Amino acid sequence: MFVGAGYDQRGGDPAALAVKGRLLKGRGRLAAGAEARAHYAAAAEAYAAADTLQPAPYLAINAASLRLLAGDVEAAKARAGDVLRQLDDPVLALDTPYFLAATRAEALLLLGDRAGAETAMIGAARADPDGWADRAATVAQLREIAAAQNSDAAWIERFAPPASLHFAGHMGLASGGASEAQLSAMLADHFAAHPAGFAWGALAAGADIVIAEVLLAAGANLHAVLPCPPDQFEAQSVAPAGADWSRRYRALLEAATTLRIAADSAASVHDPLATAHAGDLAIGGALSNAAGLASSAAQLIVFDETDGGANTARQAERWRSANGLQHRLTIPRDTTVEALFPPEAPDPARVLAVHLAVLLERTAADRGAASAQLTALTRPAAEVLALLPRGSVRASATGWEAVTQDLAQALAIIDRLNALGSVAVGAHLAIGPVLTDPASGTLVPYGPAPALAAKLASLAPAGTTLASDALAVTLCARGTSACRAELYYPAEDDLGGAVHLLTSG
Repeated sequence: MFVGAGYDQRGGDPAALAVKGRLLKGRGRLAAGAEARAHYAAAAEAYAAADTLQPAPYLAINAASLRLLAGDVEAAKARAGDVLRQLDDPVLALDTPYFLAATRAEALLLLGDRAGAETAMIGAARADPDGWADRAATVAQLREIAAAQNSDAAWIERFAPPASLHFAGHMGLASGGASEAQLSAMLADHFAAHPAGFAWGALAAGADIVIAEVLLAAGANLHAVLPCPPDQFEAQSVAPAGADWSRRYRALLEAATTLRIAADSAASVHDPLATAHAGDLAIGGALSNAAGLASSAAQLIVFDETDGGANTARQAERWRSANGLQHRLTIPRDTTVEALFPPEAPDPARVLAVHLAVLLERTAADRGAASAQLTALTRPAAEVLALLPRGSVRASATGWEAVTQDLAQALAIIDRLNALGSVAVGAHLAIGPVLTDPASGTLVPYGPAPALAAKLASLAPAGTTLASDALAVTLCARGTSACRAELYYPAEDDLGGAVHLLTSG
């Protein structure tokens, strides 16, 4: 997009040069060896050129740090000195107190002054104690500098954003009983040793609620993930255990930073598909947040004496060692509640499916292209979509819509469509009814999922796929390597949360 709009030719535009440097830095981080160093060197040149045209500490420090990552230690030190001089100039040093202090820390580290860098970072953290996104960018670059210098990086970790946690536990606790008291004491010790700043999980009666309450009391942000709408979830997984659990559940819903529902449409049964998907969304939410903040992730599981129950065990099995630490606590059941809750029962009308919207290149349609031209334009995408099972694809006014329950197959189709460069794709993962039209044999999905996929496609440039947050975090939870999700657009309610760019893994 940058090259297509001609910004790479704007050698006299400091804003274009700064973006060019940022894009090249991103390429360097995805490469290795000589290729990475070449990208870093080119990025440093772009930032330095922007700084010459319009001096600013942000531009100068990137030029300095990227010189180091490109292998030019002396040039990096010289640039770092320039940065410190800019920071002492009241005319040039125009930025937030956090970034001015963080930039000083980075320059001092480039010059080998670790103690000075640490002192500056203390000031930066004090200036913006909860600015985790900004802190993450600084910490990531400080880590890169330390690695390039072969120097100790342990001191940097005290400034890293706190860990993101996924939690789950069994339901066999009496509200206010002995086992709850035991769990609360264990959690206090656990979080003292392993603090978490952000947490994702359900809020069923029992361990879930106790964990969430302790996390909130410790100042963590709670992100509730439920398999179904809150009232239905309360009826299925909270209220049968007693009115006190319901009271505590509602208080947690009020205090939660976000609420995500795995299936917007309520089922008539306690659907295990929604429960499993909610677990993936919670795990993926924690992992995605940790990746975005250049921080760590962990899982906390509370088992009973026999490593039950079933849903807790399923979420524990989903966690991979590469995700981060998994902590297991064992708390005995002090109440028998299984018989009180409605049993899980699949809803045959609903499936978990990937919904695709594929839009043709708009300019061709707008020009009123001849039928032969349109055929030539549509054939490549149609051939890719024909790889899906019969009945999965249906024509729309501007392209095609498709639905498949096979996530791996959907990712392969997305990869092929991206390679064409001529279509824009929107992708969403959702639970909902998918029925077969008896007249055409085509699968017809019901609910909001197809419309959301179409909205994402309308925002996507040709040759790209934009994915919903639900799809992106599920890919995180499942450890899928076929596609890589990168944040494209921040959270919007009408887009189902953040939007992500899907590229080849």
